[in-house]
Amino acid sequence: MPPPDLIGRLDPLIQRFHADVEHRSPAHLSAMVRGEHETLRLQLIADVQAKADGPVLELVLMSREAMGAGAPHTKQLFETLVAIAAQVMPDLDLVFRSDRDGALPDRN
Repeated sequence: MPPPDLIGRLDPLIQRFHADVEHRSPAHLSAMVRGEHETLRLQLIADVQAKADGPVLELVLMSREAMGAGAPHTKQLFETLVAIAAQVMPDLDLVFRSDRDGALPDRN
């Protein structure tokens, strides 16, 4: 799938989270996402990376929520993001990890 098509498949995520797109190009997207709590703002970054097996869409969700308590609001938003990504892109292999916890187990 060409990079612009991969980035375009993120539109349902952007709409669902009422995200403000800050930058969009054929292979990159950056948007500000507001969590349920008015003070929680997260940065969503999407990049299409060229790999030997074909293009790979990488999504990064960055938050300033304190990790000491496990960042529950960020984690909830992340889980929603993963669920929506799996719904709107069922033909793509979904692999995700956490900087804090490493690779997260497959939930199948």
